[in-house]
Amino acid sequence: MKKKAGLIIGIVIYLCLIYVVSLLERGQPNANINSMADALWYAVVTLTTVGYGDFYPVTIAGKLVGLFIILGSLGVLGYVIGEVTSRISTYMEKKKNGFFGTKFEDHYVIIGWSEFGRQVADQIFNAGHKIAFVTNSKNDLELIQDLYPADNCFVLFADYNNTAAYEKVNITKSKAVFVNFREDTETLVFVLNLKKAFPALSIIVNCSNPELKETLQNTGVSHVVARQEVASRMVASYLFEPHVAEYTEDLISTSVLADDQDIQQFKVLAGNPYVGKTYFDAFVELKKNVNVILIGLVDKGQLLKDPADDFVIREGHYVIVISRGDDKMKLEKVFGVQEGC
Repeated sequence: MKKKAGLIIGIVIYLCLIYVVSLLERGQPNANINSMADALWYAVVTLTTVGYGDFYPVTIAGKLVGLFIILGSLGVLGYVIGEVTSRISTYMEKKKNGFFGTKFEDHYVIIGWSEFGRQVADQIFNAGHKIAFVTNSKNDLELIQDLYPADNCFVLFADYNNTAAYEKVNITKSKAVFVNFREDTETLVFVLNLKKAFPALSIIVNCSNPELKETLQNTGVSHVVARQEVASRMVASYLFEPHVAEYTEDLISTSVLADDQDIQQFKVLAGNPYVGKTYFDAFVELKKNVNVILIGLVDKGQLLKDPADDFVIREGHYVIVISRGDDKMKLEKVFGVQEGC
């Protein structure tokens, strides 16, 4: 408010000086400033440093006041340049921090950053999906922006407890949200508040303590991943069946190379060629036509690991397949949708 009042006072003084020059010069011998309009033109030319020389004071008093106009013009010019620079800088900082939000839809949201979160993000990006990150660290903000292309990545710098900020990542139109905090208690409290604000979200969390897995599941999250539990299973598998473990690790990683294998799921939309076909017929045709192996279905949110051969595939189901990296585009063309939720 004080800054605005000071600006108004400065403008008034500047206009008064211009008016005084017009009074001092008007009617003087050899004077070229004979009106307020001439004085304004002189001030504008002085302000913009153009210096046409068509209007200038000729009297001693006029030149003295003109000196103050010149000095005032420098102040006005400096203020304008400073204000424009400040506004551009503020705009760029807000844009960098994600203040203006994103229009991403059918994307994934990762809240919290760590090396584990980076590994998860890499898998999602490799599958061709978009991610909106939320972090409360400026260092992490810059790191994420350096790691991933802006076309598929949006980063929001915000306080995790500011629920309203999540509207900026278009969270209600995301496919799923991954909460990636280091402390399980922090995750528990955060998920309760997030679920209260956005009850329809599909939320996945990771936890360090497997004993808290059931507690976290009771909050209404879709899935809880206990990192130690998963790691211990992989280690045990490597101990007594290392080749199975290698194959499993390949399957749960997003395929990048042509010969990489991957487990993928695709939603069955209207017009899908497998709508109305039995599980067995779809199994045979997918292997024959696309060279992928059908291993399961999802019906109304329930995973069917081994459906009956005569189980009929309907619109809205998800098919789960094992495929190679170079088969992904074929599958997306057949199903008319990207892999994933």
